[in-house]
Amino acid sequence: MSDLLSTILCATSTRADGNMSFLIGATQNSLGNRKQFLLNMGVDFQNHISMKCDHGAKIAVVTSDTIGIGATTQEDMILAEVLVTQEKGLALMLLTADCLPVSFYDPVTLTIALAHFSRETIANLLPQKTISFLQEQFDIDPANLLIHVGPHIHTRSYSFPSGNNTIQSEILPFTKEEQEHIFVDLFSACKYQLTKSGVPLENTTVSGINTATSFDYFSHYASRTQNALEGRMSTVLMLR
Repeated sequence: MSDLLSTILCATSTRADGNMSFLIGATQNSLGNRKQFLLNMGVDFQNHISMKCDHGAKIAVVTSDTIGIGATTQEDMILAEVLVTQEKGLALMLLTADCLPVSFYDPVTLTIALAHFSRETIANLLPQKTISFLQEQFDIDPANLLIHVGPHIHTRSYSFPSGNNTIQSEILPFTKEEQEHIFVDLFSACKYQLTKSGVPLENTTVSGINTATSFDYFSHYASRTQNALEGRMSTVLMLR
């Protein structure tokens, strides 16, 4: 584990680090929170690139020459669901509240990817498409990939009233109906696609933190249903 930690940096902010989204509250506050969080990890703000997500399917390969590096506004952030790089010292940043922040690391080709997997992107097979992209563009063997799923909403907190017809067909096998509610297991839906693509089960680890019930993390669900503080966490992934 120590060898892995010396090769990559992977960390997620908490509520104590403040809101990281430019779309919530004052931009200058969020910008200051981002700068301090990166500084705490020894990362130069100008050496980070942050994605803005629209639940689409864009996978972007980025370098220190990519337009949007060191973005200080929402408009300057790069539109993508997955960022990929082989450049050391370039920190990838993703903002989430309940969706799955997923970090990929290939120790053979020294490639990293940071992905935003939501119910929509999982239904559109983005986990599977991400593996295919890494194979095609970087000649990666899925059997070598080490994957970590960060804090996200867990099954017992993610539900819809029974009879809800908005749940996509790709997600339905990973739902369970109880007491007039349909509970969604996003992690299992994601993991199924990863293992189907050749990633060994034991190569995927998952955070035990449920954002919807933890007071230490932001949750879109909790902000809507429990009047919890609204905000977004930042997950950062970097090759050292």
